[in-house]
Amino acid sequence: MRFAIFRRLSLVLVSLTAFGQERPVPAAEVDKALRERAAQFLQYTIDRSYRKAYELVAEDTKDWYLSSGKPQYAGFKIEDIEYSKDFQQATVKSKVKRVLSMNGREITTDLVISELWKMEDGKWMWYHDPDILVTPFGEIKIDRSKVSTGAGPSPVPKDLGQAAAAEAASKLTVDASTSKKELLFEKGQPGNDEIVYHNGLQGPIVVNADIVGDYRAFSVEPAVTQLQSGKDLVLKVVYKPSEHPVGTALRLVIDPLNGTLLVPIRFKSASTDSR
Repeated sequence: MRFAIFRRLSLVLVSLTAFGQERPVPAAEVDKALRERAAQFLQYTIDRSYRKAYELVAEDTKDWYLSSGKPQYAGFKIEDIEYSKDFQQATVKSKVKRVLSMNGREITTDLVISELWKMEDGKWMWYHDPDILVTPFGEIKIDRSKVSTGAGPSPVPKDLGQAAAAEAASKLTVDASTSKKELLFEKGQPGNDEIVYHNGLQGPIVVNADIVGDYRAFSVEPAVTQLQSGKDLVLKVVYKPSEHPVGTALRLVIDPLNGTLLVPIRFKSASTDSR
């Protein structure tokens, strides 16, 4: 009798479980193709082979990808994939070892990230959703219904399309957002300088910092930082002279606006005025 009751309960549990499984199941070849593309994209990111990764980026995301800060990974494992009902879109969840620069040193932490893929001309392509803010500490879904329109710090705009992002980026001036217009160094003399970025938006942002130009001679840390509203971020730029210096700038990419700030890095001359 007990066995019979247990069997009935098991059948009920199995039936309820089956009833709750409404996730679309793709054909084996569809799943295999996406896993291979997602693995390629993550490996290219690890190898910093961004030109190769660019070939896997959807057409409407290529400009965003070129100007965005690139995460640093030390390893990955694809954990799960959720498909849309028509199998034209998917969310790939992967466990990655993320390398972060904090307080002058690099640390590695395990994170689960979600990346969006869609079918484009019969191939799986990676793309960016402006409604999702991906940070080193997880994902933040932008709730546009709660965006403030009153006085105070500038809110995150309701329209986060490419045109709106470009307009927002144009308003993020160096004067208004950073403590300096430029960074000055003695040519041939190792040194470092600091610049402060202020988050005047009403909500958290992610500041992605890197060097454009002579990245062999200059470096910046921290590379990726989540910054709360009204807070300041101190960025340290280090100079180690190289043989063939080129035009260089500190680049800050601000998500979710995808606004880009360029702070010129220059060498002092006899006529250079103090800042």
